[in-house]
Amino acid sequence: MTKDFKTPLNIPLTFEDMELGLKVARVGLGKVDYRADTLRCDALAAEFFGLDAGVELPRAELHARIHPEDWPQVEEGLTCLLSPEHPLQVLDMTHRILLPDGPLRWVNARKQVTYDAEGVPVEGVFAIVDITAREVAEQRAKFLIGELGHRAKNLITVVSGIVRQLARHSPPEEVADRLLARLAALSRNQEAMMHDAGSRFGLRQIFTEQVKPFAGAARERVVLNGPDLMISSNAAQILGMVTHELATNAAKYGALSDGSGKVEMTWSVEGEERPDFTLSWVERGGPKVTVTAKPGFGTQVLTKLTQASLGAKTEVAYDTEGLAFKLRAPLKALSSD
Repeated sequence: MTKDFKTPLNIPLTFEDMELGLKVARVGLGKVDYRADTLRCDALAAEFFGLDAGVELPRAELHARIHPEDWPQVEEGLTCLLSPEHPLQVLDMTHRILLPDGPLRWVNARKQVTYDAEGVPVEGVFAIVDITAREVAEQRAKFLIGELGHRAKNLITVVSGIVRQLARHSPPEEVADRLLARLAALSRNQEAMMHDAGSRFGLRQIFTEQVKPFAGAARERVVLNGPDLMISSNAAQILGMVTHELATNAAKYGALSDGSGKVEMTWSVEGEERPDFTLSWVERGGPKVTVTAKPGFGTQVLTKLTQASLGAKTEVAYDTEGLAFKLRAPLKALSSD
């Protein structure tokens, strides 16, 4: 006979109903045995942590999957939860998971513990929900808001630089037309960045439009080399921001700030089973590179935004010959919105 349960809304649910509800909500469950210092995960919780389902495992094995930067906070919460002096009814925490061969994952974890008569923890039950999509969306929103203000300031600098270059190197009667052409290119960049989600963009076109206002008449100073991949609007926004930041920095301080420097931008696809997208931006022949004491917003875009949105690994090198930037991300990250 199937037992019925009463929910807070007084709706009778069978065990099968509750099991289906957890599956629909994608809630992973696990149970902890504190006396044996082990735990067991159901299939979904095991998937989240990259562990074996239904197998007794040391607690430390699951804890090792928690991001090192998040572990101190998680450890403090667990200590409070398991301490009789600071009893918590339920521990509710959000943290990241690092999988051996997978992307960064965000989860919300809730745990409740039962104690014996002496107040010693005996068992615990935890529920895990994957909130990666929400966290990535929130981080992207923060970056986009910051980027809006940052880009407005940059735009003034860029336009001023374009005007100065045109006034220095163009006949007076051609300055107005050439300036309008540069401003139109900037406008196309903005339109591409704000295109409707779900559309696809040619990668070469994104890069071309982003560097066009900065390269000036000497097109050979910016060399683009790579296949023309079709990418999602999300990837187009991110890579467009990256290119904009690199080109702006080059125009302000680097290889495009004088008449002698050059930039080589190269991208490719590497690997067969799990292909990666790689991108490099190398500046040569410009002014001597200096490293700022505190990374600015542009550096945040190059590193943290690309990691959060594309799962990318990045390197920024301030070589004596010029700035060099490298990015590597799963190719599939460029095709999903």
